[in-house]
Amino acid sequence: MIVDSHFHASSMTKRGIAKLPEDLIGIDIGTEAGDAEGRIALLPPSRSIFISIGSGPWSLQDEGFISPEDEREKLLDDFRAFGADAIGECGFDNHWGYGTPEMQRDLFMMQVSLASELNLPIIIHTRDADREISDALDSEAFRCRGIMHCFSSDEHLAAKALDKGLYISFAGNMTYKANEGIRRAAKAVPGDRILVETDAPYLAPVPMRGKPSDPSMTDITLSFLAELRGEDMEELKMQVKENLLTLLQRNESVRKLCVS
Repeated sequence: MIVDSHFHASSMTKRGIAKLPEDLIGIDIGTEAGDAEGRIALLPPSRSIFISIGSGPWSLQDEGFISPEDEREKLLDDFRAFGADAIGECGFDNHWGYGTPEMQRDLFMMQVSLASELNLPIIIHTRDADREISDALDSEAFRCRGIMHCFSSDEHLAAKALDKGLYISFAGNMTYKANEGIRRAAKAVPGDRILVETDAPYLAPVPMRGKPSDPSMTDITLSFLAELRGEDMEELKMQVKENLLTLLQRNESVRKLCVS
């Protein structure tokens, strides 16, 4: 069994990774409004592979970007045509500086509202933007469950996210030598709120760093995380699986299919 709360099948295909593990339980993540049809065509028929739809901050630099309201209609078109299990990824990125801070916030808060409206979890991207996401979490409008994807901050932001009912997902960057703050957060997150991901094909964990990642590499990150937390890896994997299915509010029949 492979559990991966965040991977990108379309980007994996572009990197030459054409096949997903047969025993995968996870979410193929949307990045641009209108991308659902092409992504779904790459996924095998499976009741344990879920999809999200979202518009990340990078969408602000696309020539076709008009407004958050227009993105909302595109996302709703995808939802009506294909369904979705989550909204995102979406959020804030000061590393690349897409658009303006106000534009990033407007695009993100539109999707917070949409997630609440559709009763779906939101998948949050944040890079070098702790203040921005902290302010958004403090907003009265933030009333949805969700995931802090590829958590890359410290235990203080993790605590705020947990207070808002979010799950914290750790990726291969947790294994990188410089990221002690992420490891402190990973030790502090309660077991029933922790997730693991690859962000495939990105962020391969040590010792695979620098290579394209795939969902099977979650086992490397899980092993690292289990040792860090002083837990059994297989027990942690089962906990992560249960956490993901609980977040997605899957019924018992789906849970029974998602077995090791």
